[in-house]
Amino acid sequence: MVVTEGFRSIIVSRRNVWTSAIRQFRRPRFVESTDMLYVTFASDENTTEEAEDLGGPRREFFRLLVKAIFQESGAFEESPNGFIPRLNVSHVQNRVYRTIGQMMSTIIVQGGECPALLSSVVLDYLLTGRMFDIRVSPEDVADVELRDSLKTIDQATTDDDLQRAIESCESWRYQIEGLPNPVTMDNKDAFVKNAIIFHVLLQRKSCYDQLAEGLECYELLPLLKENLPLRVLLEMPKVRSDLTADEVATLLKPSYSVLGSNKRPKEELMVVKFRDFLNSVQEREVEECLHGRTLTEAEKTFLRNLNPGHILAFVTGSSRVPAIGFQPGPKLSFVHNENKYLPVAHTCSNELEIFVNSKNLADNDEFEYNFLVALMNGANFSAV
Repeated sequence: MVVTEGFRSIIVSRRNVWTSAIRQFRRPRFVESTDMLYVTFASDENTTEEAEDLGGPRREFFRLLVKAIFQESGAFEESPNGFIPRLNVSHVQNRVYRTIGQMMSTIIVQGGECPALLSSVVLDYLLTGRMFDIRVSPEDVADVELRDSLKTIDQATTDDDLQRAIESCESWRYQIEGLPNPVTMDNKDAFVKNAIIFHVLLQRKSCYDQLAEGLECYELLPLLKENLPLRVLLEMPKVRSDLTADEVATLLKPSYSVLGSNKRPKEELMVVKFRDFLNSVQEREVEECLHGRTLTEAEKTFLRNLNPGHILAFVTGSSRVPAIGFQPGPKLSFVHNENKYLPVAHTCSNELEIFVNSKNLADNDEFEYNFLVALMNGANFSAV
């Protein structure tokens, strides 16, 4: 199914993304529509931000929504291999997992940052439905105590080790019919596998079934079943790496003045300074570059968490490249103005605007500090 040409309006509170989103996605007409989302953010003062959504607000909303789904909804818990549904009776009763599937489909199809945080076990079941054919390990279990107990059983090499390990499972193993009993060295692998399947899959089957139903939105789940490599759109990568400084620099294409112009050399120097700043962010050296300044605790904390992906999010509203890429392509533009210093993000057009002037060109830390201030103020759109 394709996205249709109309628009669906949605107003979102940045401080209550989950509550804002689920209220809208529960509306039947809203969910049944395949029109593009038109996102408006409500400010903290309960007034509407003047930000026309040409893509930037939508991408930012999708990025915040992915975080809200996995951290605020109460619908998931994290295992070492990725997120799995948390059995929440109220959520099952209210079909929240179905709504989350619809949200995920919308995020992917409408150009958001992919919600690639689900465990491979979750994808295996959603795509095959064959619960007992799935390869599982204790690392698929979110509960730390249960995971450690199953790992100890799995790694037992003697009967004495095994019996000591089994004692840690006394509180639950007799409640699951069909598990091997007694547990021996010969059947301990079956015990561990079936216990994992019960706790991670079988016990939560209603959550998975609702999630699969929601992923039928835009016919996403049938597409994934027919094109298995596309499971990466939802699956936690084995090695999760952040965007590098070079990748962000490559994405942001400079929009230079013509060759021979008096402006061109200054613009090229600003690109050099910008890329130096990106590298400093990647290497956690910005605070060192600003050693001559007395930074606030808030600034120090911000710098400790800053990475190149945050700069891409400042420009585009997304800290990662969407599955369908950026439209339009991100760019770096220059404004020759001696009275403005802070970089400006036009998230709707994916444009970072840098002011070229003697202050930013100076051989000191002025440009870096101006960028820090702009990033810290970047919760709202700098420009539209």
